[in-house]
Amino acid sequence: MTLSLRDRRRLETAREIQQATLRLAMREGFDAVTTEAIAAEAGISTRTFFNYYPNKESSAIGVPPGYRTEDKAALRTGTGPLATDIKAFLDRHMMALAENEETLRMVRKIVRANAKASGVLDRIHLDERDELAECLRPRVNDVHVAIALAANAAACTSRAIHLWENEDSVPLAQALDTIWAGQVTAARLLTAG
Repeated sequence: MTLSLRDRRRLETAREIQQATLRLAMREGFDAVTTEAIAAEAGISTRTFFNYYPNKESSAIGVPPGYRTEDKAALRTGTGPLATDIKAFLDRHMMALAENEETLRMVRKIVRANAKASGVLDRIHLDERDELAECLRPRVNDVHVAIALAANAAACTSRAIHLWENEDSVPLAQALDTIWAGQVTAARLLTAG
């Protein structure tokens, strides 16, 4: 899906505000950062800041790369084995996350130290889980199964990021492969006679 020029500019400004927040947080500590300081660092007014984010925690999280429209459509209408299609979907999402690993590391550092920022990210993860469940529902014809699959898939992404974050030599894609393999093994154990 192609964004309009207005939407691209809005997204660019949101990212600039996020980067200003992260720079200040790394330099001064997140608790010392104010929305006024973020606005000044980003070269915008405080009023403009609040047009983009309700608080500094939200600006630290920013606008994470969401699921791409074409990836959701492919998952929704896929005809391959469901596990293979979900893994391919997660691989593409992980590639989007890996495009800016430095930002991801800074966000994770803030989330670990700030409960309100953690709550903002948790809300985004819940929305992503629900979005993924909607993609899976036509494939499984049962809302509860779709939600369970989506929750497990979203948990794989979170656990892969945690592994990547704590193991310096593990790239994001490899972290997802490792976590996915564990998920598949756990599913087999649950269904074993």
